[in-house]
Parts: sequence; structure tokens; C-alpha cells
Amino acid sequence: MVIRLATCEMCGREIYGRPISIEIEGAELSVCPGCAKHGKKKEVKPKPKPPTARASVSTQRSSTTTRTFPTRQRRDLGADKQLVTDYNERIRLERQKMKLTQKEVSIQTKISISELQSIETGKMRPSDNLIERLEKFFKIKITEDVLSVGKKDQLKGPAFQTLGDIVVIKKKKDDEE
Repeated sequence: MVIRLATCEMCGREIYGRPISIEIEGAELSVCPGCAKHGKKKEVKPKPKPPTARASVSTQRSSTTTRTFPTRQRRDLGADKQLVTDYNERIRLERQKMKLTQKEVSIQTKISISELQSIETGKMRPSDNLIERLEKFFKIKITEDVLSVGKKDQLKGPAFQTLGDIVVIKKKKDDEE
């Protein structure tokens, strides 16, 4: 699992732990503890939890059942690998080229038919283990290499400037009141 660190929107430093939300002149920023003193702290309201996977059935018998499923968090394959966006089409097309049914692929790869169907329709993102098995069976790549950018490369150019690079903070003097 790759842990992504937040970056202070004022000074650009990496924030270890939870960033602090502050308000400066109407703008809400996520900043490090060192920059938090320059604004008013905002209260962070907890986000409502998504509905759990439950079937809601009306009291009368009807032919339709509505299901809601929680969204799953994306898992990282590693720092240098990422699942391609059209993985489902690549798998389906390769299976059709080999003239195999989903059931035959399911038996040979030891992946359930329902999982394979969900992967081919794009409703389910395969786990790292399933990705490896599918790549090996179909002899295709459904992952792509991702370049890692060093910290020196990240901070170059005007596109990577933070608010702290632009704004000059004037300190108030205690004498002038």
C-alpha cells in the first residue's frame, strides 16, 4: 500500500499526518501546522458514510429490487504499475479471439464466472492477484508503467508553485494597535 502525503498549500512542504484546514481572507486551505498560525482554523465536519450493500425491498411483492453498493477504494499495484483504463475491453477481446466462453476461462484461471463477468463489464476492478492471473493466462498486459517523479522535478516551473511562493505574509507588530 502506498501512502500519499498531503502537501501544504502555503509552503509546499509534505504534511505528515492530517492537514489542518484554515481560512485566509475567504479562501479555505489545507496547510501544515507551521502555516496554520496565519489563518483561522476551520472545523472539519465528518463526511456521511456511504450506504452499505443492502437490498431494499418494498412491503408489497414486486418484481424489482433496488440494490445500492458502496464504492470501493482503488488499490495500488505498486509504485510503478497502474491498471489501464480499458482493461475490461482488452480481457473480453482476448477471450473472444481465443474463442473461449467465460465458463471455460473461469475453470482454467480459477476465477469465478461472476467475477469474470464483472471484470469484463467494468463493474469490478480486479485485485492484484487476479490481474497477474489474467495477464499470464491471456498473455496480455493490462497494467502500465508509471513514471515516478522525484521531488526536485516536482518543484520546477510555475505550475508547481504554492500560495506561499507568491504571497508575502506581513507580520503584525504588537506596538501598532
